[in-house]
Amino acid sequence: AFPDPLFRIHLRAPTRARVPCSRVAMACLLVAPLLAAAMIFRGGLGAVKANAIARFLLAFASSRGMSEAGALAPPPPAETEPRVAGAVALPRPAVASAAPATAPRHARPALLLEIAERMDGAAGDSRGGRGEGYLEGAVGGLPRVEAGLAPILTAQARGPGGRFDGPGVRHALHRYFVREFGWRLSGLDPLGGAWNSSSPSDVAALQRMPAAVRDLVAERLDGPGLEGSDLAVLAWTLKYLIQDETDARLHSAYSLLDLPLDQPVAHDSVQFALNVHMMSHVLKQEMDQLTRDQAVAIYQNMDRVYPSWGETVGFISKTMDAQRVLEGAEPSAAMPFDAALRSLAAVSERYGRWQDRECRDMKGMLLPFEEHGSGRVRLADFYRASLGGQWQFSENLAYLRQLGALDETEPATPRVIIPNYILSFANCVGSTAYNDICCVSECEGLMAHIERSVAGPSAEPAALEDIIAALPSSTSQAGRRADVLLTRRLREIAAQHDDGRVPIHGRLFAQWMHHAYPRECPYPHAAGETKQVSVYDYVRSGKRYAASPEEMSLVA
Repeated sequence: AFPDPLFRIHLRAPTRARVPCSRVAMACLLVAPLLAAAMIFRGGLGAVKANAIARFLLAFASSRGMSEAGALAPPPPAETEPRVAGAVALPRPAVASAAPATAPRHARPALLLEIAERMDGAAGDSRGGRGEGYLEGAVGGLPRVEAGLAPILTAQARGPGGRFDGPGVRHALHRYFVREFGWRLSGLDPLGGAWNSSSPSDVAALQRMPAAVRDLVAERLDGPGLEGSDLAVLAWTLKYLIQDETDARLHSAYSLLDLPLDQPVAHDSVQFALNVHMMSHVLKQEMDQLTRDQAVAIYQNMDRVYPSWGETVGFISKTMDAQRVLEGAEPSAAMPFDAALRSLAAVSERYGRWQDRECRDMKGMLLPFEEHGSGRVRLADFYRASLGGQWQFSENLAYLRQLGALDETEPATPRVIIPNYILSFANCVGSTAYNDICCVSECEGLMAHIERSVAGPSAEPAALEDIIAALPSSTSQAGRRADVLLTRRLREIAAQHDDGRVPIHGRLFAQWMHHAYPRECPYPHAAGETKQVSVYDYVRSGKRYAASPEEMSLVA
């Protein structure tokens, strides 16, 4: 049903000091589920053994649950949440005074409350009335988003009043989602264009919100801009909406497979539903366009059309089991739909970085062909690798050129730029109407270190030289100094500015980073010179993306 070429994948203990037994007990209570989940996810133990270890630690904690004064700890509060049949009840640590289920209303950012109110006020909108769930999710989700955004915003240029304008908001949000999850959001990603070519209020995911919410975001951006707290709220909102769309896909998978939503479902059936959900994600196929028999037929051929499918299914299984252990449930027990949604959320958050290992493998395949540490591979060698059995490297000249992965400085000897190729849409796997999951940029990790060190939008050339000298990458060691030409170029960039500093988010510094880290940092083409488009969309536009073996042989 699908053409073959459309697939691109890829308790630290203290020293000898004595520790009171009650503290060890508390550590066991806190660490046991996390430890068991990690052992499942890392593949060290099966779910049954890991869960047994967790239960042993918890039993030890219960038997030692004394205060340092020797008094018995108070019993855990009575459980009020409905339990799934067959789930293992894990004791919970007692606390002197329970924290409120949600943060106090006054502690929440104003924009968060306004969005929730407009969601609830959209009575005539099928997506209205969801403000309460949005706020509940923000209790745990928003602080994590704020922490991930912090180094980006610290180094981001601000406008009047310390606020961020539309292009700045778009730039920060794009980098956050790429850095954290490998997500490239439709409407945020410049796709080769300029940052000011569209507004963050045009992000496709916001279309899941009532019109009143979209108008609110546009008003803020068109006005004085966003404060840092507002920008974090917008990032959380986009993440919430993407997860909401993902949840809707699982609902469709349950419907397609005739699984009930109102009662627990066997573990293996839930696993199959999550696998079908992932299949639709990888193939960019809406499930409401398939019958059950069609979905099963495609599923049975996934190993052929997507070589890493078996490993992907294993990843889903381990993530599910780890999530169940964290929740104190037996991994093999039947699961209600809300538990399946939580497992899906864990899969969604981790999948981008998990699949990125294939991107690193792809880079490793190209490095033996690299020319003189340039981060470039001759097109002839690129195709030679494909003809030799590396199925990934088959893009034709026109598609590579459009992606910005081709260096034609010497027209007779075109070269593929390794990081531009790895990070291009040709190697994204899985997409929705709102985002694509692509390779995680190693350069983003390097930039994160620079941003933390500089703590501002610009820096003195000498300071940058020292930072870079101490900053290793996956292919370069720390302790190296930039060569004379790079040092001179950095000072030339600084000389173009009145303050004699280098803007670290400008295109010129991005070019400099490409030459300092040619295998990790992509070459930044001028806006409009390239256009990122996925293999799916390129083929659907009537173009051929792959070179034939005969065409590759002529070059190789």
